[in-house]
Amino acid sequence: MRRRDRPGEERLATEAGKRGSVVHELWPELLERDDPAVLGRRPEDEPRCAFADQRLEPEAPDRLARADGGLAHGCHYPGAAMTHFRLLGPLEAVENGKTVALPGGKPRALLGRLLLDPGRVVAAERLVEDLWGEPAPRSAPKVLQGYVSQLRKALGAAAIETRAPGYLVAADPEQVDLARFESLTQSAREAADPVRRAELLRDALALWRGPALAEFRGEPFADAAGRRLADLRLNALEERLEADLELGAHAVVVGELEGLVEQEPLRERPLRLLMLALYRSGRQAEALAAFRAGRHGLVEQLGIEPTPALQELERAILRHEPRLDEPPARVPARKSIVCVGAELVDLVAPLARGEKDLLLVEVPASASGLAACAARLERTRARLEPQGLTVRTACFTSRNRDADLARVAADQNAELLVVGGSEVRELEASPCDVAFAARPELGFEPSGPVLVPFGGGREEWAALELGAWLARAHRLPLRVLGTEERADRRDASRMLAAASLALQRFAATTAEPVLVAPGADGILQESGSLLVASLPASGLDAARRALVKGTRSPILLVHAGLRPGGLAPEHTLTRFTWSIADG
Repeated sequence: MRRRDRPGEERLATEAGKRGSVVHELWPELLERDDPAVLGRRPEDEPRCAFADQRLEPEAPDRLARADGGLAHGCHYPGAAMTHFRLLGPLEAVENGKTVALPGGKPRALLGRLLLDPGRVVAAERLVEDLWGEPAPRSAPKVLQGYVSQLRKALGAAAIETRAPGYLVAADPEQVDLARFESLTQSAREAADPVRRAELLRDALALWRGPALAEFRGEPFADAAGRRLADLRLNALEERLEADLELGAHAVVVGELEGLVEQEPLRERPLRLLMLALYRSGRQAEALAAFRAGRHGLVEQLGIEPTPALQELERAILRHEPRLDEPPARVPARKSIVCVGAELVDLVAPLARGEKDLLLVEVPASASGLAACAARLERTRARLEPQGLTVRTACFTSRNRDADLARVAADQNAELLVVGGSEVRELEASPCDVAFAARPELGFEPSGPVLVPFGGGREEWAALELGAWLARAHRLPLRVLGTEERADRRDASRMLAAASLALQRFAATTAEPVLVAPGADGILQESGSLLVASLPASGLDAARRALVKGTRSPILLVHAGLRPGGLAPEHTLTRFTWSIADG
């Protein structure tokens, strides 16, 4: 197994060397020109400089003049600001409550295309194809750079990042309405409580201001993307109506369902929901008439019969089957993730998606700090709730912090307790796993894999579970580290394979096995976003102290709680320790 290195000096082919200076609108006829525009050298154009790693800076005035009277590449970009992008309707960029004036034409279409993949790099070749189709003019890559420059002038230099092999919109998910919509709908699908599900879906649907991408009709990328977005909205609407039916609002949703069935006569899900709503409202005849009308449309337009499920619903209505009137199942008690320390929120929050609460806790040293803690927690809660999370907060003083935190975890049905601070504490009474963030000053950036040193001991499975959970929540790769072959014993690859199989079976997560040299130094050679290691009952040993001291990324030390983890086997096999000791 070999270590994968991050790309270093890689640049875009379209960005390397000379680039045209864009100081006015690029007219369509420029696409047919092959003569180079007037150029000026900037630091990112130097042969050994990676443009992808540079920030566009305003040119100093004295560099704008040239001996031959030409212009240097000196676009003056405004400073970076928090910009919110709205794609679910007419395209808008909003900064500090004011709409930003965006360029029209293809530069505007380019922004719309980039926002379809928020936070992800879109290759320059793909952008050329999506904006010009096939075949694209030979000048298209050069003109694409000009469009990017125009967007940077309007939005700020940092708004559009250059990263090989293309570009991305530098925005957090909560800044892009499409990303928020997808996050809210995903959280709704994971929620067992129909009340919560309906609430999340209403919030998601409220983001829509009209048909998406309608202004870009005729652009090669827009038709298929517009249909996809419209289908996403329709699915969310159907799911919200289904949640309302679970809550007994059958009479309320009949009218909305009738309109949806009329609008989408070939979709069977709205028809099924309408039949149920009518039947539960005491309108059996109308429910059967709705089925007959829907069947007639399918046969006439497509030549097909309704699906067996829809036909069975018709028969169930005719038989007055009791299951059609069953009340919603009792919702089980919600579980929670307890996070102690605001600096850990960005790492921990994605674990609380779905049917879990995120409980933010602070324990100030004295009562005088309670007001400041409460205000800080409230600001954090307000920032997280638009992401579809259920956030609760608590702050209190304590004479026995560890015992009180363990009590909170027990009272709140916690699945995980995450505690920040340089001191690793004893929380033996905690009913759930406890993760100690031993280097809270190291900020979490989800840019690399989650690393889990694994030696096969029972106490190490809790760390492996949490590492897999975090990797899946942040959509990061998971790497499980084991020791290389030594003279006196084989390598740990077979044990890592067994752990990977268990993760795939019980956690729906795959893991890449990586063999490293024994000891903390071998682990620290691997780079990642997060290091998750076990904390045995004996406490912090020399190996873990070396990891805490030497790590360049955040580290979680996981102590298994009283509740056993789901992955740990009854009998472990050969133990492959990653202790400092080599012998």
